[in-house]
Amino acid sequence: MTPKLYASRGFTIDELVRIYARYCSDLADSEEIWIEGYDEFLFYRSDIEIRKDELSEAQKEEVKKWDKVVLKNAYHYLVERGFGDGLLDDSYREKRYPTSHWWWYVDRIKKGTLEPPNL
Repeated sequence: MTPKLYASRGFTIDELVRIYARYCSDLADSEEIWIEGYDEFLFYRSDIEIRKDELSEAQKEEVKKWDKVVLKNAYHYLVERGFGDGLLDDSYREKRYPTSHWWWYVDRIKKGTLEPPNL
């Protein structure tokens, strides 16, 4: 299964990485000043994954850096704070995203039913 691109409006891979970084920087905010709608990082990360062959080595490192933030903080934002309502429902995500797109399955990672990625 290959998901459809979310940002299919001609974004360059560099733009996608910058957008992902912007969203993830708020996930890293220790003040927890998170804004509803920042769940879009899930979609942008999937777009990056679909186009990963276009990433430079520097971009791969940038994505990896922000993936660590997602792995650490996304569960809190999406589940505990409730900003991901509906997005993590299996009826939604399993039709669209394979488990290799682990950012959609942070609840399963947290519960231990899905192995965390090796970052």
